[in-house]
Parts: sequence; structure tokens; C-alpha cells
Amino acid sequence: MPAPFIGPAFGTTYRVQCARLPAGRSRADLHRAIEEVLAGTDRAASTWRADSDASRVGDAPADEWVPVAPDLVTLVEVARAIHDRSDGAFDITVAPLVAVWGGGPPRWRPAEAVVGPPADAAITAALARVGMQHVESRASQHPAGPALRMRVSGMRLDLSGIAPGHAVDRIGTRLHALGSTDHLVELGGEVRAWGRRDDRTPWRVAVRTIDATVSRDVPLADGEALAVSTVRPGQSPLDPRTGRPPTHAARQVIVRARSCAIADAWAVGCLVLGSGPSRERADAAEPDLLPLAVEFIPAADGPR
Repeated sequence: MPAPFIGPAFGTTYRVQCARLPAGRSRADLHRAIEEVLAGTDRAASTWRADSDASRVGDAPADEWVPVAPDLVTLVEVARAIHDRSDGAFDITVAPLVAVWGGGPPRWRPAEAVVGPPADAAITAALARVGMQHVESRASQHPAGPALRMRVSGMRLDLSGIAPGHAVDRIGTRLHALGSTDHLVELGGEVRAWGRRDDRTPWRVAVRTIDATVSRDVPLADGEALAVSTVRPGQSPLDPRTGRPPTHAARQVIVRARSCAIADAWAVGCLVLGSGPSRERADAAEPDLLPLAVEFIPAADGPR
């Protein structure tokens, strides 16, 4: 197999392994395509760039439509669907809560450094600025073009739980359009397989469990994605419904899905819920938005 493509992206790294270079395409062609997808996703969805589409939406006055890249509207609508199916456990408007707990970009945070859990009043105030029901989107087909708007002042989008997976999906799809039928794309631990390895065996990825003592070798079928979400000291995901970290014992979750964006989002949502989505929803509309499998792994020393 040719050497993998490796580089920085979104504060982490990406790795793309092709089984072979497609006919008529050079390594430079593929590398350029990968970097273009990453740059486009960063311009649209980054929470750390003040000039990204997502940041401009958050900076705009309430009720003002903000023109954005079509890709961002698509991403928001996928996030909305998973929000609904996770009973609100996955919510890309969680940013005000992240800020009062001392996380996210510095420009989000209170002027005074956060030490310990925030006051109840601060959490309550942040919760008033959280909720997918306050986010409206306008599709590309609209005469005025794709756009987003917030109905409540002070809301912000935090796409860190879905944008990396979305970028994986877009990179893989772009490479397929260039003639590559067999490749594995990974970004920050989120991964998806297309086709097979050069020896026609399934692509395989190593998944390290939370206690770092077990590395599991996991095969991925064509089109299958895998995402891992882990609770680490000081980095617990917040429950957007309560404004506080979950209290259950689940410390790590591994999710398989039909796209990496969906696996990425459900890995966060399931870690907040402490369980997988209700199987009663399996026959609901758009079943592809549900994970294929969910596995929870407790820490070796139990809940913290």
C-alpha cells in the first residue's frame, strides 16, 4: 500500500490510508483534495475561529439570518435529527454551558477564571441560551440561499461533537469521487472505512480502552464508521438538559454507525445518556440515523 497521508487538523491529526492510488491520480491530487475538505469544514464549523460561519452565527443578533456554507446547514440538520432521537442528550447549542464550566474558546468564557463548579445561577442562565428549538436553518434551495439564525440572544454553536466525523465522511466521499474505492479515513480517533485493504481483507482499527491496558483490533465493513467518546478528569461531557456532568458510571462508549458524523454525535449522546438509544426507535423514519452498535466500557476503578 502507498504511504498514508498524515497531517494536523482541528487541533488533532488526521490519517488517510488508501489501498492504492486511483488510476490517473497522483499523491498530490489526493493530498490536495483532503486538505480542501478540511479547510472547508474548518471555515464552516470551527468554534475556535472567530471568522468561521458557526462563529458568525453566534455573534449575530437574535433573529438575524446569517448566510453560511451549504455544508453547515446539512451538518446542523443531522445534529438536529440526532438531538431529537437522543431525547436532547446531544445538543450543538451546549456552548454557553461549556463556557460557564470553563471550557471552549477563551472568548466564550466569563471574564473571571472558572474555579470549581459554577454557581447554580450561572448554570440556570446558560441553560436559557441552550436548545435546538431556537436554531432555524434555511436550505440551499431557498431563493435567498443557505443560512442559519438563532432565536435567542447569546446562543452559540459547539460542533466539536460532530464536525470531525463529518469531515471524515466528506474526505472519504471526495476520494471516492476521484476514483479511490478502498481507503480508511481517521481524524482525532473517529474513523470510517471504504472498501477493503489491498489484500481484500477488511480494514482494521485499534481501539484502546479507557484504562489504556487493552487495545482491541476491530474490523470495519465497507462504509462502516466507529467513534469513541471518553470521560476524562476535568473533561466530562455536559448534559445539555441539566447543565451538569452526567452522574452515571459509564466512562467510555464505542459507537458504530453508517456514517462517521452519526457515530461521532451518538458517541457523545450515549455517554451523556449512559445508555444507547431506545430500540423502539429502530423502525422510525430515517433509521440510518441510529447507531449500528453501542458498547459501554467502565473505568477499571469504577465510577469517579
